[in-house]
Amino acid sequence: MTEKGRKDKKNGVEKLDKHTPLLMLLPAAAAVLLVSVYPTLKTMWMSFFDKQLLKKTVSFIGLSNYGTALKNPDTWQVIFNTLFFAAVSLILGVALAMFIAVKLIKPYPGRGFFRAMFLIPWVTLPLVASFVWRTILSANFSPLNSILLKLGIVKVPVSFLESTQTYFGFLSVPLIMITLINVWSIFPFLMVMFIAGLQTVPKELYEAATMDGAGKIKSFWKITVPCIRPVISVSVLLELIWQFNNFNISYMVTQGGPLGLTKLLAVEVYQQAFTNFRYGYASAVSVIMMCIALVPAVVYIRSSLKEIS
Repeated sequence: MTEKGRKDKKNGVEKLDKHTPLLMLLPAAAAVLLVSVYPTLKTMWMSFFDKQLLKKTVSFIGLSNYGTALKNPDTWQVIFNTLFFAAVSLILGVALAMFIAVKLIKPYPGRGFFRAMFLIPWVTLPLVASFVWRTILSANFSPLNSILLKLGIVKVPVSFLESTQTYFGFLSVPLIMITLINVWSIFPFLMVMFIAGLQTVPKELYEAATMDGAGKIKSFWKITVPCIRPVISVSVLLELIWQFNNFNISYMVTQGGPLGLTKLLAVEVYQQAFTNFRYGYASAVSVIMMCIALVPAVVYIRSSLKEIS
C-alpha cells in the first residue's frame, strides 16, 4: 500500500471514529421521533380542528377546542383532581418510602424478606390491584366496612368509592381513596431508589455527627438528605410526571366516577377520544395536560443548569 493510500485509510478511520457516537444515537433518535415527537406534534395539530368520528368533514376551528375545555367547569374539576392526586400521592409516597428505606438499610435478620415484601405493590398488575381495592372499599361486600361495623366505629357501611359528598366544593372521599391506593402502588419504586442512595452515604459522617452530639433527626436532615438529594430530585420529578399522567387507578377503580369526582386528565382524554369520539377536543385536553406536566420538568432542568454553571 502506498503512502497516499495509508493516509486516506487513516483519514477514513478518523472520520468514522469521529461520527461513530452520532451513528450509534441514530436508532434511538429515530425511535424517539417516531414514538414521541411525531405523535405529540400530530396531537397539537389535531387540537386546532373539529375532528369527530361521526362527522365526515374536518374543519379548522383554531383555539375553539381550548376555549371550550377551559370554560367547562368539569375540566377544572378534572384538573384539580389530577393536581391533588399527583401532589398528595407524591408527598405521602416520598414520606412513606423514605421512612421504610431508612429502616430497611439497617442490617438485621430477615431484611431481604421484608425488602421483597414491600415490592409486592410495585409488581402487582394494576387490574388485579384495582379489583382487590374495589372489593376492600365497596359498600356492600367490604371487609373494611365489616371491621368498622363490628368495632362500632360506624353504624352504617361507608361508601368509600360511591360517595358524592364534597368538601370545600371539590374534594371527595372517593378521590382521597384512590389517592391512598396510588400511594400504596408507587412507594416501592421510591423506596428502592432511596435505598440505593442511602447505601452511598459514608458511615463516617454519621459517626462524626454522633460524636458532635447530633441526634438521629438532625443527622437525617443535615447528612442523609443532602447526600442523596440528587436521587430524591430525580425520583420525585419522574414520579410527579408519571402520576400526573396516571390512568390505571382512576379508570380501573372508579372509571372517573361518581359524577367525575375522581376523573383525572388522562381518563378525560381517553373518554373524549374513545367514548365520545371527539378527537380534536381530546387532543386539546391532552395538550393542556402536557403543558401543566412540563412546568415541574422545566423548573428541575433550570435548577440543574444553575447548579452546573
